[in-house]
This record gives sequence, structure tokens and C-alpha cells, in this order.
Amino acid sequence: MLNIHSSQKQHAFMPKLATWLLSRLANPAYRDELIGDMEEEYTERQEANQEASYWLLRQTTLAIWDGQKAMIRTTGFVKALSIILCVLALPTIALFVGWLSNMHMPSEHLWQLLMAGEVHFILFNTEYWEIAWNESGVSHLDVMMFIHVQSILWAMVYAVSAYLFLKKIKPSVWIFSAFSMAYILVPYLFGYGVISLFELPPRIVGPILAFMMLAPFFTLPMSVGFLFKGFANCST
Repeated sequence: MLNIHSSQKQHAFMPKLATWLLSRLANPAYRDELIGDMEEEYTERQEANQEASYWLLRQTTLAIWDGQKAMIRTTGFVKALSIILCVLALPTIALFVGWLSNMHMPSEHLWQLLMAGEVHFILFNTEYWEIAWNESGVSHLDVMMFIHVQSILWAMVYAVSAYLFLKKIKPSVWIFSAFSMAYILVPYLFGYGVISLFELPPRIVGPILAFMMLAPFFTLPMSVGFLFKGFANCST
């Protein structure tokens, strides 16, 4: 009875918010032990008239930080991040392809950005979003807009490379993610570099822009598939 009363007393002294945060955000590998030790230390500090509130705040913050670092290293976090990236990137690329394919006399500003290959600036331009959504939006999309041989070949090269990389190297989830991200970004960076270095006519810039956008469009879903298949039974 004495031990039960003492344990209940410790829980009463420990602020409920700190306990709640630790129970959800601390490192799950030693979460329960950590809460028990902190409850005991907090109670001893209060009984000894030592500073307890600041100590609890500091220790709770450090424990949450450690827990989140551990969570970020998990395969589950990387998989969730890859799904979010797909949800955000794929519709954005599809809408841009629709706008590019159905474009009629864009403003001088958008045209200059387009001819400079600066798609990243276009996507943060409110004028583009108004035009793309209202005039060249999803209703104007067509399957044939996404048939781009160079981009499909790039995705196939990635598929073979990813398979061999997982089979021969057996990388960590973060190393494989970096490997996949390189394949996703290289077409865009390559195209942007070529357009920036050379003054190319629109008839040449167009196909380069298509490769810059469609290569990641095909590669990104494949990278998610390899991620889930290659790390199906991994939790860390």
C-alpha cells in the first residue's frame, strides 16, 4: 500500500502536460523508463526545495528533441515523407504540363521565366496559377501530353539502377532516398543549366522543359515503390 501511495503521489507532483508530451514524443525505445526516472527526480527536487520547474522543462525539451531525432531516422518517417512529396509534386507537374501544352500568349514576365527555364519561379507566381487553373487546367489534360520518350527512358534507367543498388549495396533508407532524389532532380538541374548557358529558340526550349518536368513525374512514383518494397520489413 505504501508503494502504491508513493507512486500516485509522484504522478500528482509531475505536471500532466509534461507526462502527456513525453508519452507521445519521447524515444519509444526507453519512453516508460524515462518518464519513471523523471517523475522520481522531479519529486525529489520538490521535496528538497530545489528548482524543479525549470529542470522539468529542460529535461522534457531534451527528451522530445531526442525522440524526434530517433523518429526521423525511422523508415516509416521516410515513407510518409515520400508519400507527401508525391501528393504535392505529381499534381503540380501535371498541371504545369497541361499549361505548357495549351499555352496561348502568356504574359511577357511568364514567357521570360519560361525561356530561362526557371520553372521554380513560375510555380511561385500567382499569375501562373490563375491561368493554369482557369484556362489550361485539369480539364485540358490529355494522356498524350505525358508520352515523352526521353523521360520514360530516364525512369527505366532509374529502375534498373535502383534495383541493383538495393540488391548489391543494401543501403540505409536515407542513403537510398538520397540516391533516388538525385535521379529525380538531375533532369531538372541539367535542363535548367543548359537553358541558362545557351540562348536557345523556343522550339528547343520546349522539349527540354518537358524532360525537366516529366522525368521526375515518372521517376518519383517509382522511387516510392522501390522504397516500400526494398524496406518493407524495416522499422528503423
